[in-house]
Amino acid sequence: MAARPVSSLHSGFSTRRQFLSHAAVGGAALLLPRTLRGQSAAPARDRLRLALVGVGGRGGAALTALREEEFVAFCDVDEVRGRSEPLAHATTGPILAQFPAARWFKDYREMFAAMADRIDAVVVATPDHMHFAIGMAAISHRKHLYLEKPLCRCLTEVRALQAAARKAGVITQMGNQGRAGEGIRTAREWVEAGLLGDVHTVHAWTDRPRLPWFRPADFDPDATDTTTPVPPTLDWNLWLGVAPERPYRAELTPELWRGYVDYGCGSLGDMGCHQVEAAFYAPDLGAPTSVEAATTKLYPKSFPASTAVTWKFPARPGRGAVELRWFDGGLLPPQPVPGFKFAPDGGSIFYGTEGMMVVSSHSGSARLLPDERMNALRPSLPPKTIPRVHGGSHQEWARAIRGGPACGSHFDYAAPLTEVVLLGVAAIRAQARLAWDAGAARFSTRPVADRSLGPGYPYRPGWQV
Repeated sequence: MAARPVSSLHSGFSTRRQFLSHAAVGGAALLLPRTLRGQSAAPARDRLRLALVGVGGRGGAALTALREEEFVAFCDVDEVRGRSEPLAHATTGPILAQFPAARWFKDYREMFAAMADRIDAVVVATPDHMHFAIGMAAISHRKHLYLEKPLCRCLTEVRALQAAARKAGVITQMGNQGRAGEGIRTAREWVEAGLLGDVHTVHAWTDRPRLPWFRPADFDPDATDTTTPVPPTLDWNLWLGVAPERPYRAELTPELWRGYVDYGCGSLGDMGCHQVEAAFYAPDLGAPTSVEAATTKLYPKSFPASTAVTWKFPARPGRGAVELRWFDGGLLPPQPVPGFKFAPDGGSIFYGTEGMMVVSSHSGSARLLPDERMNALRPSLPPKTIPRVHGGSHQEWARAIRGGPACGSHFDYAAPLTEVVLLGVAAIRAQARLAWDAGAARFSTRPVADRSLGPGYPYRPGWQV
């Protein structure tokens, strides 16, 4: 079915034609798959026929949220995920015991080759470096797509995926689940009602990097490990996918890849789409004009232990310029009011000419600061003007496929949000202030940093998109 019309929140981002004249993925000019031409998206059914690629972690959350649908295929490079390991989100046992009629694959390419005509929609919850390749494969087969955050690992991939999804007319959703929640809507309603005056500054923070998702920054993922054999259930070549060939390193799977440049995007890439989203959405930030970062020691293969990033956003109709700042690795923003306690998992603080607001992690809730003002205004808070979502982001996506309201984090929204995050990641790697030209998709003051907009390596033979 064709995608429903949606409003764009990212003035200043380049058109598909402008992007395709600049973008190169894996060292070659980007070409959209031939299978996108002259086809229509898969039709809605009473029960959606779903494929889940990456069944652990967030994949388990998708499995639980979408249990009313029909899972027809599971794909994971490690068979232990499906055959013996119970999922945290699905406590009734291993996947294949719960879904005996579903087929199991290790290679998503084989899954599409065997079952493309029996799949309506695909959920992807793999490491970041495989988001683009698997997402494009799903779109090329006209499958509706739920893709975990960040949308992709680099900006060229993000824009290419956005363009392909728009052309294909598939229903899309990025897995920043707070976008379907209450807090982010409250934050926008309060900003639009003028409770904060003119928002000029937002500070966001996270407790990452920490275990179980990250190792210390000085860990070298390329160091030779001759003591640990590849588990018999894991296909290491398939786990690497598009990334350069290298020997197996046990520490990278299943969680710790996030901190390493070839596979993840560090703390900012991991949590930014959650913790800065309220700042992006509530005052409608759009694209920044500059970004800079200060960090602890930078390592060739891994992200720093602590980073502080600053974006500058220009004034737009209805508001002035906004500065967004990010803190991780034990760094915290300045205390907004005496006695304020920072939530350990993260959040964001808005500063306006008339007041302050704190939004919890994943945009779960919002409250005004100081508490005395919140209590005083509680009886007369602005009305709820933005429609609420019943259930979570997975259910919202399933309803949209059936013709319901558009998803909140469809790719025309999620792509520019992810770009903001990835520009911060680029500044971390560049260790410099970067002026950003969103229309041209380049850094105008430091062209060498443009290399960080791509994947950083050519995709391996057999994995090109």
